[in-house]
Parts: sequence; structure tokens; C-alpha cells
Amino acid sequence: EEVVAEAASSKKRKGQKGATTTNKVNVREVKPLQSIKAHSSNISGLSWGYHGSTSSSSSSNATPTTLLTGSWDHGLKVYDTHRMDCILALNGSRVVTSLARCSNSNVVATSSPDCTVRLWDMRTNGEGNGASVVGGGGGSGMDKSLRQSHKGWVSSVQWSPTDPFVLASTSHDGTLKVWDIRSSLPLHTAKAVNRKGEKALCLAFGDGIIYSGGSDCVVKQFACKI
Repeated sequence: EEVVAEAASSKKRKGQKGATTTNKVNVREVKPLQSIKAHSSNISGLSWGYHGSTSSSSSSNATPTTLLTGSWDHGLKVYDTHRMDCILALNGSRVVTSLARCSNSNVVATSSPDCTVRLWDMRTNGEGNGASVVGGGGGSGMDKSLRQSHKGWVSSVQWSPTDPFVLASTSHDGTLKVWDIRSSLPLHTAKAVNRKGEKALCLAFGDGIIYSGGSDCVVKQFACKI
């Protein structure tokens, strides 16, 4: 549903005799279709749930039916996007600063202020309790952590779009790290900022490359060869 509100423009024009006129513009406001109280603290990450792959273009382009959320309340949740009901809730041990889902499954990586990247299995297919943590028992609620390698708040995680075992992370320690989740140690570490004390804040995968951005206002491009 959309509503239109009138707002006065801050620009004023002088008329022929020096009089000023105020222009009015239409500002289009969009109301949300639904709103839910999803977490008790800041929501720091959203991702579509995995909805399978198929050769049928109509099925592959279908809107996913689940939404994954992460929060500073230490929680991870899965919502049914049709009913907006929570169908899975997991409680972690640390604040979630970001989350990202693997390209071919509901394995989720999360970042935290304790310098750690964690992996979760967020499947809701009726097996066991509906979810498990990678490397742990079904629905155990325990997280598998990649070995602590960053030396500051981990600000962002992203999965490779082509390799389901590879992800990358950035941190307030100014570094970008590339991981293979089959190992607890990072494959590569790169300096993502130009000056000491600056923070690496975000990243994005490209075709064989990774981009990073940080508090130094610079975007860097790195070759990513695994």
C-alpha cells in the first residue's frame, strides 16, 4: 500500500517583484506490507534461505520461502516468508555482527566481536530438531568456530558464489581473510586498509576477485585463487 504526502521544498524562488514562493513536491511514502518483532536487539543480518536448484528457469527464479535473520541478541532465526512465522530459533553464545548463507545450502556463517567466524546448519527439513550446527549434533545449539585468527571485531562475512567451501571475512583489525571451512585456519590474509588503526568493514566477491571497503574510504581489489 502506498500513500502520498505533500512536503514543502526548502528552495525558494524570487518572483518578478522580489516576492518569494515555496515549491511543493509530492513525496511518495511506502508502508510495509508486514512488520514483526523478530529479535530483542539490533538485527545485524538478513539472508534468503536456500530453496534448491533446478534446471527449470521458472523454479530457479521463484522467490525463496524462508528468510534468515541474525541479531545482537545472540540469536539466529528462520522465518516463513508467507506467514512471517518463526520456524526455527537458535541461541548462540556471542553477538552476531553479520551473516551470510552458502550458495548451495542453508549453511550460514556469522561474524562476532570476539574475533571469530562461526558456522551453522539452518536446515528446516524435519530431520532431527530441524537444524544443527556444522560439526555438531543435530539441533545441539553449539557452534562450530573457525580458529580465532582475526585480532579485532569481525565486521562482515561472505561466501564465494562458486565454491561452497570458501568464504571470506573482514575485521576491525584491518585484514581480509579467506577461509576453506574444511580447515580451521585461514588460507590467506590480506591487508585491507592503508593506515594502522583503520577498520575493514565490508566485502564482496567477484569473478575470481574480492573487493573490500573500510574506514579509510578506499575500495581494494584482491585476486582470489583457491
